[in-house]
Parts: sequence; structure tokens; C-alpha cells
Amino acid sequence: MTSNIIEGNPTKKFFIDMITRDISIEDAIIDLLDNSIDGANRINPNDYSGLNIMLTVSQDCFEITDNCGGFSIDTAKKYAFRFGRPEDAPKGNGTVGRFGIGMKRSLFKIGKSFIVESKHKQDSFRVDVDVEEWSKKVRKITNEDGSSDIIDDWSFSYIKLPQKDSGDGTSIIITNLNPEVSNLFGDESFLTTLADNIQKLLNFSLQKGLTISLNGKPLTSRRIELLLSDNTVPYHVEGVINNVKYKLVAGLGGVGEPKLSGWYIYCNNRLVLEADTSSITGWGIQPIPKWHINYVMFRRILFLDSNETLDLPLTTTKKGIDATSEVYKALLPLMKNGMLKVFEFLKKIPQMGDEANEYRTMLWENTPKIGAVELKAYIFPNTIKTFVAPPLDTDIIARKKSTIRIAYDVSEQIAEIAKDHAEAKSFKELGETTFDYYLKLEELANEECDDIEL
Repeated sequence: MTSNIIEGNPTKKFFIDMITRDISIEDAIIDLLDNSIDGANRINPNDYSGLNIMLTVSQDCFEITDNCGGFSIDTAKKYAFRFGRPEDAPKGNGTVGRFGIGMKRSLFKIGKSFIVESKHKQDSFRVDVDVEEWSKKVRKITNEDGSSDIIDDWSFSYIKLPQKDSGDGTSIIITNLNPEVSNLFGDESFLTTLADNIQKLLNFSLQKGLTISLNGKPLTSRRIELLLSDNTVPYHVEGVINNVKYKLVAGLGGVGEPKLSGWYIYCNNRLVLEADTSSITGWGIQPIPKWHINYVMFRRILFLDSNETLDLPLTTTKKGIDATSEVYKALLPLMKNGMLKVFEFLKKIPQMGDEANEYRTMLWENTPKIGAVELKAYIFPNTIKTFVAPPLDTDIIARKKSTIRIAYDVSEQIAEIAKDHAEAKSFKELGETTFDYYLKLEELANEECDDIEL
């Protein structure tokens, strides 16, 4: 008698090729950083001071090491090395891990050999994998009729390590890099772009005190800022939809770089959509117009948070929004309403003619600002939810026209020393201080104080 079971399991090669197809090398690296940050979040969700992640990238090797708590052998067995998220998996508790494929997908995407070593307060272990050998690994199963079949073995072997006094954390070393990865890792422009994206996408974690370094160089957060003052208050609304807490803020930003205009969406403090001006966030869908340079000051931030990551409208790459999500569909009308409120003001600025750009610049330079991290915690006055527009103050422009801008280039190192010595908060303030100092010296010179050296 033969078995009446037909196996529907995927082949490993097909599985590896498919799960790595739609993710970039850059996203794979940031996925691994997300795992480390999830560990930091478990230690202290409000303060990451003293925690660090070190990235080392070369054409021969990729390494990521952290002191963010590590994970236990039990977690490795039940979740970390499983393909997919088991139904009994605990809630994410503010993390961005979603489908249970992130770490494996990143490892396969980058190279053909990897070592994962983790030290946790409970135990320590190491998993050493040659992907080519693992892809050929099979096991024999015995059917009810006594016959046997050979099927793919998807398991990983680990070695238990002795506990050490050093801090808990995880280390991943990937070698035998895939050719396209090795080529990218030797490209300085790729490393520059990688650093820039880490600083933008993970700016919340960096501002919480986490240290991330790339090839020995510490990275800094990239601030996203909105204007906030007594007479310039963003449109804002917050609440809860299907277990997802949201805070929507629509206001004004800077004028220098049009590419920074648009929607910014965070999911559990991870930036997943940046400066978006597509139909995903309502642009070009009535009554919202398509983006135009007149909307260059447009800045909108949507914060989404949930203990259950699956409730968030995230794509698998964590760099996009699932527009079919019921949560997101419920939020889109609120987003559009906020856009229309701000557009009423932005449409008036071009009517100022040649003074429009001067006004935008003066508004940005003379109005207090608030960053995204601070904005999320900021408590708006309960009586004000709609957009409060700044005055279209032509007197500001008149004052601007009676002045000129003085600019000159100097050594950055010397300028930093001068700024510190003058106790100036910015290079702009340093320039004003040095100009005032010159005027005072001129006054003394006019009073025939010849002993003063100019």
C-alpha cells in the first residue's frame, strides 16, 4: 500500500529566492538593526542610553554587534529561526517585527555563510550556517504504511555556549557575500546612502540615546521639524482605531529642499514613509490637488503605535503603507482634512508675488520649531485642534528688504572654535556677534582709540 499524502512543501531554493527578491540590501541591513532596537525596547522603551549597535561593512564581511539584551535559546527555537510567525507568538510590545521572516531574509540576502551568536541572561548559544549545505539538508520521514520519504530539513543546529560576565547582546557575522552585495559594500556612495537612511529611518531610536556606528563612525539623527509657536499651530488630532493609537499633525516646515515636503508616517517609532506626495497619502485624489512647488512648506506627520505589530498598516519591507488596511482607510479622511486646512494658507502665499519666497524664508527663520520626537510627546491645548496659520505679515518683508545678507566661507574647524569661544548657539549667531564686535571697534576707533588693534 502506498501513501496517499502529496507533499506541498516549497523547496528551500525557491523560498530563499522569493523572500529575498523584493527587499534591497539596504533594507536588509536596516531590518537587522530593527531586531537590535527591539531588544533595546525590551530593556527600557523610553531610554536607550548606554546601548549601542556596531556595523562593520566590507567587501569580504558584514558584521553587526549589539549590547541590547540578546535572546534566549527558547526564543531562538520557537520564534527567531522559524520561517513565519507562529500563532502563539507573543505580541510585539511596540516593536516592528511583523511576519517572522526579517532576520532570515536579511541573512540570505547578504551572504552564503553566517554565524549568529547571542548572550542572554538565561543562556548563550551560537548558530553557524553554510547556506549551500543547509539548502541541501534533508531528513527521512516514515509514512503510516511503513514506507519512507525524503523531505527538506528546515531546522538549524545550535551550540550552547558557557555564560560570560560580558554584557548581553547579539553578534551576526556574514561571510561569502553574494557578488552583488560585495560590489555594493565596496562602493562609498552606497555606504553614504546607507548612513543617511539609518539616520532618517531610525531617528527616534538615535534621539533616545542609542549609539549606532558604521565602520567606526557614529551616526546622528536627522530631525524632521515643524513650525510651532503661539500664532503658528499645526492641525492635530489623535485617538485609537482597532487597537492602533494614532496622532496626526499637519503643519509647516522649511523651504530649502522641496524633496522634504510631504507626509511622514511612523509605525512604532520607525519611519516607514518619508516625504510622500503620492496618491497613497491622498495627493491627486479629489479634493486634494497634486503636489506643487507652492506646497513646499507642507509637512505632515502621522504617528501609529500598537502593541500588536500585525495591527499596523505595514508592508513586509517596513518601507511602505498597506493602503488596504482598515486602520489606514479610516485615517485617510482625517489626513485629507488636515491637508485642506493647511492648503488654505499655503495658497495665499503666491499672491504676494515676488515677496512670496522672502516671506517663506523669514517665516522659517523667525518661528520656533519642534522636532518629530518632541512632537510625538507634545501635548497640544485641548481647545485648539485646527490649523492656526501665521499672519501674512508684509511688514516682515519690508524689514527684510531694508537689510542685506553677509556670507563668507571659513575653515569649519576654526569656525567651531570661534562659535564655542563666542558662546554662540549657531553660525548665524556667530556671524551677528562678529559683525557687532566690528561695529563696536569702529566706534572706538572713531573716538580716536588708537591703541585698539583691529
